[in-house]
Amino acid sequence: MPHVAIIGAGVIGVMSAYSLLQSGCTITLIDPAEPGSTRASSYGNGGWLSSSLVLPGAMPGLWKQVPKFLLDPKGPLTIDKWRLPRLTPWLLSFLWNGSTESRVRSTAVALSSMVGSCPNLHQEVARHIGAPHLVEASGLLYLYRSREAYSREVLPWALRREMGATWTEFDEQELRLREPNAPEGYRFGVLVDGGHALDPGLFVAEVAKFLFANGVRYLKANALDFVFEGGRLAAVKTDHGQVECDKVVISAGAWSAKLAALVGDRIPLEAERGHHIIISGEGPDLRHPLLLTDRKITVRRVVGGTKSTGQVDFSGLDAPADALRFKILHELVTEAFPVLGEGPERHVSKWMGRRPSLPDGKPAIGRSRRSADVVHAFGHGHMGFASAPETARLVTSLICDASEEEKTAFSPRRFA
Repeated sequence: MPHVAIIGAGVIGVMSAYSLLQSGCTITLIDPAEPGSTRASSYGNGGWLSSSLVLPGAMPGLWKQVPKFLLDPKGPLTIDKWRLPRLTPWLLSFLWNGSTESRVRSTAVALSSMVGSCPNLHQEVARHIGAPHLVEASGLLYLYRSREAYSREVLPWALRREMGATWTEFDEQELRLREPNAPEGYRFGVLVDGGHALDPGLFVAEVAKFLFANGVRYLKANALDFVFEGGRLAAVKTDHGQVECDKVVISAGAWSAKLAALVGDRIPLEAERGHHIIISGEGPDLRHPLLLTDRKITVRRVVGGTKSTGQVDFSGLDAPADALRFKILHELVTEAFPVLGEGPERHVSKWMGRRPSLPDGKPAIGRSRRSADVVHAFGHGHMGFASAPETARLVTSLICDASEEEKTAFSPRRFA
């Protein structure tokens, strides 16, 4: 079996290593940060596992909201005006891919193939590595101000149902029975069936720990280039020497595009930056993770406090975190749960990560133009954690079976 170098130790890289290990491959994992670290976008993922995760970021009518995004610094999505000229081609493609129901449905079908079984797959991995407590079966509760607000979202919920998602709807009375500490003003709830990784960063770290105990090598380094001999891959160059290998998987998240370009693949990857905060101390005693649909934030209890995620920006891969994003997120969650702003001063931990996002809402999973020895696996956007096991299965097939054809929907060549 081949020696495979995997560039990137986020959830996609680690799960690919896990799958390839089961197939008998020798593996070297290359990343400048240790698995489970804050550098990877999977660290800050919400950990939600459900067949409902099939919607692309762009939906019909979104283009009408772009002026608001540009003008409202407190909106859920902001765009750096100085980057707008460079970002415009990506944004136009993003909006075009979500401009019609047929395009969105096509994307949903493709994404459904990646996440349809994700709760069970993650639970299987957690059990196998001896950490079943890291994944629990619990739904995600969407909260609406009214049933009418829910009813206006016809297409999103229709697509979720078509793709196999199931849920239970609650009127205000039932909602208060199921989630007594839901914030005031929300009178309708939708509890979507699924599971949760309680700590996505810890999940990645524990899978990596299992891998290292079973012979996978880890090199703390930056991948710089590739060495080919006679048309075949011979090694990966890093800032800590060369790694001789037969195959390589590029799964470096938002840093993958530069590596892909080295093997002739120009893939329009953007860093879609997401944020979370954890407010220490006592908070609302929640039975379910919540998604406050009007505020576009999630809220859940975690070890050490209350975690809230939200606020997306397109400020580039290397720009520092914007303090305003954290301030707005803090305001939104404390408005919903005033208890989080009460009492002695609380510590607020802050995290900003870079989701690797492609304009059509689908990842790039497939072989490089230059060599079948190079396999791309990046660009998962919000879906990286949920789709990691299926991505790993596809990567393993492409690495271990020369006759395996890549899925057209995810082919890196679609950006030619």
